[in-house]
Amino acid sequence: MSRAFRIAYAAAAAAATISGSAGGRRSAEITKPMPILLLAARVAAGARRRPVADTVALAAVLGFSAAGDRFMLQEEFEHGDPAAKDRFLRRGATSFAGAQLSYAAAMWRAGARPSVRTVAPRVSILAESATVLARHRPALLPVLSTYGNTLATMSALASDMPAPQPRMRAGGWFFLLSDLAIVNRRHLVTDPRLRVAGEAWVLASYFTAQYLLVGGLADR
Repeated sequence: MSRAFRIAYAAAAAAATISGSAGGRRSAEITKPMPILLLAARVAAGARRRPVADTVALAAVLGFSAAGDRFMLQEEFEHGDPAAKDRFLRRGATSFAGAQLSYAAAMWRAGARPSVRTVAPRVSILAESATVLARHRPALLPVLSTYGNTLATMSALASDMPAPQPRMRAGGWFFLLSDLAIVNRRHLVTDPRLRVAGEAWVLASYFTAQYLLVGGLADR
């Protein structure tokens, strides 16, 4: 990736993180789509240099991610209707499950194969968030547990590439830890300042994960 792209992406991700964690809904709606749009432009620019199937998988990743971002933004700023909040979260998890499966397809094509050694610790970590959900929002557990399994599989595949891929391995971990923080921030953190800091971590680690994973696959 060029230096200009890295600077543009960092600026867009910073703006989206600040707006999403400490700003209002309108500013978040404007800034949150920008990092994914930049990655989409990056994938499109190199489309002729890679197999069509890989480009299709990356396009699916970004499409599902854009939809998931929208639903999660609606969930974050929904304060009056608990049923609507749960509905947006289900839709966001479903969209991101599509993104994780698309990532997994691209990684499988690249030669990655999951192993118990890499899947097991990730599933164990996500069991903590499942426990929190079972206590606070049990109705969401089926769909979010299913999403958690797709996330654990993707993160494991990112570590099981046939050749060492440090940025993809890091991207898989960032994605997992970002989503882990979402549940804990929602239900275990009550201090307003810590909640803002928690959301900043969720967004910053998420945009970092997307940059590392899409970049690693696009440049393969």
